[in-house]
Amino acid sequence: MRARRAVVTGMGVVCPGGVGLEGFWSAIRAGTVSTGPLTRFEPVGPRADRAGEIHGFDDTAAFTRLDPTPLQRSTRLSVAVAKMAVADAGLDEASLAAVADRTGIVMGVVVANRPGLEAPIERLYRHPDEPFALSLRPYDVSLVSEAPAIELGVRGPNLVLPTACAAGNSAIGCGADLIEDGYADLVIAGAADELSPAMFVMFMQFGAMSPDLLRPFDKSRRGLILSEGAAVMVLEAEEHARARGGRVYGTVLGHGNYADSYDMTDPHPDGLGARLSMAAALKESGLSPSDVDYICAHGTGTVANDAVEAKAIRALFGAHADSVPVSSIKSVIGHTQGAASAIEAVTCLLSIRDGVVPPTMNIETLDPECPIDVVRDRERPRTVRYALNNAFGFGGNISCVAFGP
Repeated sequence: MRARRAVVTGMGVVCPGGVGLEGFWSAIRAGTVSTGPLTRFEPVGPRADRAGEIHGFDDTAAFTRLDPTPLQRSTRLSVAVAKMAVADAGLDEASLAAVADRTGIVMGVVVANRPGLEAPIERLYRHPDEPFALSLRPYDVSLVSEAPAIELGVRGPNLVLPTACAAGNSAIGCGADLIEDGYADLVIAGAADELSPAMFVMFMQFGAMSPDLLRPFDKSRRGLILSEGAAVMVLEAEEHARARGGRVYGTVLGHGNYADSYDMTDPHPDGLGARLSMAAALKESGLSPSDVDYICAHGTGTVANDAVEAKAIRALFGAHADSVPVSSIKSVIGHTQGAASAIEAVTCLLSIRDGVVPPTMNIETLDPECPIDVVRDRERPRTVRYALNNAFGFGGNISCVAFGP
């Protein structure tokens, strides 16, 4: 149990199918699939022509101090969701200024701003004799946390965690630790990532891209669909939030972070890191498996990941695995890379708020190798007090965060 509790007082999200909390949540609850043909750039090969893209959103509108023109997509999305979350928390410029030295920002990433370098590097390779000048600063990964700090005028701990597809959970867990250990009273924690041709090439070479839809836990699942997005939470020391009358969505009860120590891309076949991370999150939270009302799955739709995640849940939860609902929102919005578990953390808190578990879409036949209670096709009314958020990354980076009231 945490000595100094970190509560969630604000949230911001931008992803395919939804901008802002309620737009996002409506799409997720309805199971409105928002992946489709890739339009951001030319497809790089077979099975690389579908994506989850954010349409109709001005990612420069939130800027007031920095010039967004040279900044890359991940930085712009980070600023946008940070300001959404701060506004949602009921914090204004004056109230932030009063705690500027005690307000931190922790962001998770996979590729972050680096995709913008791909085109100029290709141009240099193809035309080495042409004049070439390029400032690398706008592509710096550190801007994903630096730019929101500048825009919000906060000066506390400032970190970027590149823990692969577990990055959002890593950031939220780190932010909660900063509050618990007394380094901050308020932390803006989450993740952002953008689409990258190089990532399409990598997953295409792995044979891990779906040709049509992302089908978590389906017997015939064929892979993931890459997406872009960002989400953050305002984490606040409970006493600080209560003193200012802040609305509380829920609490970060605990988190677990383990490594598979098995392979650079494949998960441990017995789900070792996943099981250890879930167990650690429960232990720190003072919960038992039977207390859990919802598991927001990593659920990528790849053959190995889904089977391993289901095996780890079954191994830890035992018979309770038959009655704890599991869903994967990646079936709706695609895999938003580093941002995925930050967006899924928002899902956990909204499930607690509204007493509903969102659906997993696109399943035709549930894989018998995934013996868990997958919520399919439509949302399920359910009182959710305690939720686990799973996130698995390449290199065996595993993170699980437990949320509660």
